[in-house]
Amino acid sequence: MNTSSKFIQIAFLLFSSFSVKAQSYHALNGSAYAGGLGNFSNPASVINSAFKWDFSLLGVQTNTSNNAVRISNFSLNNLTPDNIGNILIQPNSGDGARSFINTSDLHLFNIRYNIDEKQSVSFGLRFRSNSYMEASPFHYTDSISGFNEFVHYNNSKGNVTPFHFHGYNESWMENDFSYARILVDDDEHRISGGITVALLRGLSGLYGGIDNLNYLQGTSKNTITSGEATILYSANTAKLDSRNTGYRNLRDLIKASKTSIGASIGFEYVVKEQIFEEKYNPKNYSWKFGVSVMDIGSNKFDTDTSSVLVKTPNAGLTDTSLERQIKIDRNNSNLKQVLIDNFEVRRVYLKTFKMRLPTRLVISIDKKLDDNFYINGLFNLNFYANDVSNIYDIKTSEINRIIITPRWETPAFGFYMPIQFTEKKDLMIGLAAKLGPLVVGIHNLNWLQKTKLEELDGGGYLALHFQPFSFKKQHHSLDCYTN
Repeated sequence: MNTSSKFIQIAFLLFSSFSVKAQSYHALNGSAYAGGLGNFSNPASVINSAFKWDFSLLGVQTNTSNNAVRISNFSLNNLTPDNIGNILIQPNSGDGARSFINTSDLHLFNIRYNIDEKQSVSFGLRFRSNSYMEASPFHYTDSISGFNEFVHYNNSKGNVTPFHFHGYNESWMENDFSYARILVDDDEHRISGGITVALLRGLSGLYGGIDNLNYLQGTSKNTITSGEATILYSANTAKLDSRNTGYRNLRDLIKASKTSIGASIGFEYVVKEQIFEEKYNPKNYSWKFGVSVMDIGSNKFDTDTSSVLVKTPNAGLTDTSLERQIKIDRNNSNLKQVLIDNFEVRRVYLKTFKMRLPTRLVISIDKKLDDNFYINGLFNLNFYANDVSNIYDIKTSEINRIIITPRWETPAFGFYMPIQFTEKKDLMIGLAAKLGPLVVGIHNLNWLQKTKLEELDGGGYLALHFQPFSFKKQHHSLDCYTN
């Protein structure tokens, strides 16, 4: 592998694991200053924004729950073509089950505009990625150099078979078009509804799995007695070429992708503050309740001809033989043929497959405590568990379960402390700040320590989000909201 190719892979890893499962920017959950970013958790919320318009030039976010791998020798000095080879990515030592979950998001040119005080429209471009991996319990130490040593070491520790592994990645581009309007508005209450329609382009779909792997231990080699392996990936990934520029690879990937439609729908109910002789503005509320169904739909992919399922190993197949053949053919990317040659039952995947979006019910409760102090609770309920029982209809899920966010904010400044509880029962305490158009935060305060950063368990976000705010102290009714 040449240096430039490895640099690209490390850059992709950092994007996938460094900061957006990012379906919302946690600090801004429930905020009247979230603007178009509120579409990422509830498309009905944007009409209740404090300003008539906002424009998000760039935003990036990633969130990772991980106990499977770690990164070492990582520093800013190593992020150069000459030093990138010093960075190591390897499994965590120890024993137990392993898992890796990541969601990442890059959005560009998100624009929201209030047509009037009852209607709002917005649109934008997003690139998103959702990755999941889990493996049955095993023992590992960094002194293990091959599959044969792995088997012997696990047997010596009393680990039992069968072994299984499942992992997938779904990456896609979407053009979002949103509309929100006020449905009910009186002196005490305000109800809004909103919908987002997304034009999806599936950039890559990948699944790999090992099931029911059993073996008989020998002195120098181990005989595989049963096992099933699956490799499935989208045909358009064959368009990637390390000799091309990143822009050309992305262009070729999009051109070869399939198009589908996604949607999100939501409602928001506001209990107004009773402030007499002042016109209502979106900051004047005592309670705010939101409910939405996010990311309805799926990405579709043509299956690459190298996708295959094999099971029932040939009599006498050993781990050393299989490892030797894979090493020989690795440069020719001929893993499919190695598997077909060594297993009796073969099945080549040819038809189109789909991967569901992480469809979920989102409930938000926001309470105003004082003029600039709030607390928000956001709850995610996944419609699907991660499921590959039907290889042609792979189901995915969202990483977050509960997020509690105390916040202090004005139009120009803000401080936030999101506390999230994930699907893997991880508890992460984050920190974020807003300074004018810049919003920056981390999902896990542990990342402030270099040793914790190397564990790749957490993440963060950054956005350039422009609104017509003023650094001057404003009247309570937010005069900037008036036409």
